[in-house]
Amino acid sequence: MAVPVSNIYYLLCYAWNQLEARGLVDVGAVSGNRIENLLGSVLCHAVADLIRRGLDRGYVPFEEEGRRLRGKLLLSEVVKRTMLQRGRVVCSVDDLSHDVPHNRLIKAAMAVLVGLPELDRELRVTLRSLRRRMDTVTDIDLSPAAFRNVQLHRNIVRYAFAVNVCSLIARSLLPDEKTGDKRFHPFTASEQEMGLLFQAFVRNFLQREQDVFQVSGRSVPWDIDPADGSDSSWLPQMLVDVMLTNSDRRVVIETKYYATPHQKRYGRRTLISNHLYQILTYVSQLHATPGPAPVGVLLYAGAGEQQRLDYRIGSHELLVRSVDLNRDWREIHRGLIALTHELER
Repeated sequence: MAVPVSNIYYLLCYAWNQLEARGLVDVGAVSGNRIENLLGSVLCHAVADLIRRGLDRGYVPFEEEGRRLRGKLLLSEVVKRTMLQRGRVVCSVDDLSHDVPHNRLIKAAMAVLVGLPELDRELRVTLRSLRRRMDTVTDIDLSPAAFRNVQLHRNIVRYAFAVNVCSLIARSLLPDEKTGDKRFHPFTASEQEMGLLFQAFVRNFLQREQDVFQVSGRSVPWDIDPADGSDSSWLPQMLVDVMLTNSDRRVVIETKYYATPHQKRYGRRTLISNHLYQILTYVSQLHATPGPAPVGVLLYAGAGEQQRLDYRIGSHELLVRSVDLNRDWREIHRGLIALTHELER
């Protein structure tokens, strides 16, 4: 499913709860509608802003050899290297430096983008220039391990958006089956990655943009008799993507991102069986708990084709709706708001 990069950017801003970044770049001017150029543009603006405001610094330990004590004495090293006879010692010293994990990560992500042949030439020039301005930061490979030491406390929350972009770039680096070398495969080509993005977008959008319902993502309890059955801890948790509640309604929304949101059986199109079984299970189990009768919604990310189906299966109400991610962003916004008003009735 091909989604315009301008809409991908809005999805990311909502999914990461970084709406203030919506005006960071002119998404309409992204060259070639390519995700590499979107990520490069965002990282250029984000890093330029970090440099303008001053890159974060932290205390970085390093070993220092000399004739005087400074910091922490490394006695085992002194003994092993027989340094006392020469009147010298080895100490571990903490130095205030820009060479901290989050700066290394950003520099590594820029290096990956610079190496992509499809990247816009002007972006490549700008990214190289920004990397040179981080010359005191160590070069590392961009890998999952590089994120483990990154801790963004509230004093450096301004790094959050750039680090999220770096994470997307890292997850788009997949090993080549023949050579084993890492190649860039845009996260937008992965239904799993885009499914998680679409889910986070819908949940955070509804939290921010409407006041009809309270929004949560929570588990649905199993309707079991604890006195007549096995250990309930063996039952898997039923975690719903989005739960909407108010005094009159309970709505379970399951988001789905599929290039083909239907299956073909005997020459005709039908809903995907597993999706239907899943939402019906959630609704039926929730129905057994106190509160208004629940409504189930299968919400598909579409690209041109609209889904609008209404069913009552047994005593359960089920709706199938879609969000056309190829439309202008304002239409997407209006469509989701209209859905909440429809669910209110």
